[in-house]
Amino acid sequence: MIMFRKGVLFAAILFLNLSLSLRLAAANGYYAYEPHYLHSVEDASNQVKFLSPHFAPMEVLKKVGGTTIGLTSGYSLVSADVNQLGINLSFSKSGVIQDSKWFWSWGGGYSAPISTPYKDDIVTSVPFADIKYFEIQYINQKGMPAPWCVAPQGTGLGPKNWICVVTERDAEGLVDALATLVIASGGSLETSPGVYMGRRTSAKDLQKHPALACTVGYVLTNGPSQKAGIQVGDVLQSFNGKSCTGEEDFRDALRKGNGQVHIEALRKGQPLALDLHYANPDAAAAQLLQKTSAASRHPVGSVVSLPEGASAAPPSAPRFGFQVRTVTDVDVSQFNLPKPMGLLVVSVDKGGLAEGAGVLSGDVILEVNDSEINDLDLFKQLLQSGVARKFRVWRKGQALDLSVPQNM
Repeated sequence: MIMFRKGVLFAAILFLNLSLSLRLAAANGYYAYEPHYLHSVEDASNQVKFLSPHFAPMEVLKKVGGTTIGLTSGYSLVSADVNQLGINLSFSKSGVIQDSKWFWSWGGGYSAPISTPYKDDIVTSVPFADIKYFEIQYINQKGMPAPWCVAPQGTGLGPKNWICVVTERDAEGLVDALATLVIASGGSLETSPGVYMGRRTSAKDLQKHPALACTVGYVLTNGPSQKAGIQVGDVLQSFNGKSCTGEEDFRDALRKGNGQVHIEALRKGQPLALDLHYANPDAAAAQLLQKTSAASRHPVGSVVSLPEGASAAPPSAPRFGFQVRTVTDVDVSQFNLPKPMGLLVVSVDKGGLAEGAGVLSGDVILEVNDSEINDLDLFKQLLQSGVARKFRVWRKGQALDLSVPQNM
């Protein structure tokens, strides 16, 4: 993949929509992984510390005609915070772009070298409450130092929330640690269905051919679906006796199946019965909570050791100078919102970073650092940790991107 950042070629470009055709064409590997919960929050925190020097972010680039992601290289972890709401990691890269410029003169002109310094920052946030399950993606790109990416799956999550590491074993260890922190923080996890069904199928095609919604387009490696014998092209007709209307029905069957799902399917027009077995995550989570004392269930404060040479002190809390509240149903019509979402800016103080970023009273903050925001506690955490770099706001019926001033 090729990523263009300030005119310099850094990495390769991979489409964010992660279509099945791109999956196959790029020869990337997608792995369903069931986490093994660690004994305690302390063990999970120590595992994150051990792996953190090898963390790398996924770059999300918004371009005309769509959004792309790029596997990055050269970024260093600058600051990290792990608490009961999630993980916030700040990465940075700097260097010098060597170029040339033509200068005109009476003698006809000449070309001279020019050096332009640059600095680039990426913030990766992993909100525990949004995670439903984990997948691991291997990006087959030669020369990439961290090609194994932990990909939390859930509402509003995407490549901007991925953390990439060096080896598959590192990725599995990071999933184990993150899953432990999710459960210890009061969250819950599900089993990955391990398949993709009916992706990129238009509503018109689905109306003509309803079976497309339940046709398997991709099977993840090492998942319970692969082990049960599900193959690309199978039409999954029912799960534990309930008719299939789409991928969500499969996930619902996994939630209620108590470790087993009986599947009736068609393969090349022939009926087929499959039994899928999986570990019940609720039972393992219950054992973890029994081992974890109430006082240590919530990982609070910075627990990640930074790479040698980096500043271990988290950024000081900036003064943003605005007041916000959650959006209500009444606000939807008043502010022309498509649904109740985001946080409403009630007032903006003069001289604060919010005013400097261009935030106005009446704006609805939809995203912070490209992640959807609906939770006041998470919003406060992002501001206090100093990692908030940009907002997407809803103003007069349209979305606007605002950048936080860097003189924080």
